[in-house]
Amino acid sequence: MVTRNLRRTQSTALKVKARRAENSFLEIDYYRGTVKVVFFLVFIMAFSLIVLFSRLISSLFFVLEYAFELLRKVKLIETEGRATKPRSETDRERRKYPRFNVYWPIQFSQIGSSLSHDGRVTNLSEGGMLIQSPEQMEIGQRLNSRVSFIIGSQINTIEMHAEVVRSDNSFGKAWGDYQCGAKFLDISPRDKNKLNDLLMSLPPTFNS
Repeated sequence: MVTRNLRRTQSTALKVKARRAENSFLEIDYYRGTVKVVFFLVFIMAFSLIVLFSRLISSLFFVLEYAFELLRKVKLIETEGRATKPRSETDRERRKYPRFNVYWPIQFSQIGSSLSHDGRVTNLSEGGMLIQSPEQMEIGQRLNSRVSFIIGSQINTIEMHAEVVRSDNSFGKAWGDYQCGAKFLDISPRDKNKLNDLLMSLPPTFNS
């Protein structure tokens, strides 16, 4: 009788231990699942914050670039508005064409040189253009030039030979840029037609 009770007691104790072990495993699985969910949520939140931060940085760069270009245009208008010297005959000839404010890329090289430079055309007319570039140019230099622009969804180019007739080496010192005015010397009939069509589609800036 005593042996039977002892066996029952041992059996009950084993069952209790088994239940406790099973409960412990269940608790461990629960905590593991909870930790996985928490880590997943933290990962999603961190990823969302990174995406949001990158978009904010991108927007900030866009705003700064726009403000920088606006400041350049204001500086350009102020420079154009200064009339401290009488205009020469060449200057009067250049001003007879309607002028258009643009901001298009240009590649140019001095005639006889294979070294190419990049810049921007900030003003354009049928007879010449205003070039803004890190390259300093002197009056009388002749250039092989190619201006790129977009009409609709197409990228077009116009090639011409030009001569520097005005140089402003004090322009844009803070940005390391120089400015020069160039008149067209030679342009193919095809590119001349493209230039005329292009100018007709733009609102004029100056008229002499």
